[in-house]
Amino acid sequence: MNTATCTTTLIQQLDDFPRQSIRLGDVNQSWRESGPESGGNGEVLVLLHGISSGSGSWVQQLAALETDCRVLAWDAPGYGDSDDLSVTGANANAKDYAERLAHWLDALGIQRCWLVGHSLGAMVAAAFAARYPQRLAGLMLASPAQGYGQADAETRERVYRQRPTMLAQLGPAGLAAQRAAALVSVNASAAQVSLVADGMRQLRLSGFQAASWLLANDDIWSYLPVDVESRRVICGAADTITPPQAARQLASDLDTTEFVEIAAAGHACYVEAAAAVNQALKDWMSSATSRTGTSL
Repeated sequence: MNTATCTTTLIQQLDDFPRQSIRLGDVNQSWRESGPESGGNGEVLVLLHGISSGSGSWVQQLAALETDCRVLAWDAPGYGDSDDLSVTGANANAKDYAERLAHWLDALGIQRCWLVGHSLGAMVAAAFAARYPQRLAGLMLASPAQGYGQADAETRERVYRQRPTMLAQLGPAGLAAQRAAALVSVNASAAQVSLVADGMRQLRLSGFQAASWLLANDDIWSYLPVDVESRRVICGAADTITPPQAARQLASDLDTTEFVEIAAAGHACYVEAAAAVNQALKDWMSSATSRTGTSL
């Protein structure tokens, strides 16, 4: 397969999983999904993307796992076709995003699921788990962002302004050209970088700014630990954004049932090492016991 064909394949696969939308009161919520509505063996897997991504970044999970379970990849508020959050008098924290998640799952008739949060999505997943532990069969934090809520005011302001300023100055296409490769390792294929860039090209400033405020002013430890029996953390071994040593420490502090380090993968490990991550997801959902310190 030539380079040009490889580059377009992952993005072309998104045509098999078009965005869907539903009204939640007066707001719109979008997502992509695969698998039967009843779920494979009744299981539902929900995937939450990070700050520079969208539902489409999970295309390899949607394609590979559809025979195992119902797979839902949401667009966070302010991403894709999802309306922004409306929070009176303050910027939104992870609990506000988690409430949108709960309302969306309610609308789809999903009472219990396996929940995966990648990067900033890990903070939302943690907040949901803290509020609704009974609704989770398991919680997985992938390359988890831990937030800067406990940092000094200057650091929080810098983190908050940095990404939206770049988006405003460069535009979505310019940001994608400059930053997509940073989310994967030097070993990533052109197709993988292109998929990351495709998500960045769809960013909206309002949603990106709200997510940046969340990253700068909230903290994952406001919601952890959680009363969910199966708790796992995974991270790419070559992740320079949320380094594996930080993820491993979080896993230890959280007393997770398993920590998985994905060999040679960068921050967007589920894009770059989809086969390994998909296998980790299958093992997680099918195994009643866990092993500590697994490396794939």
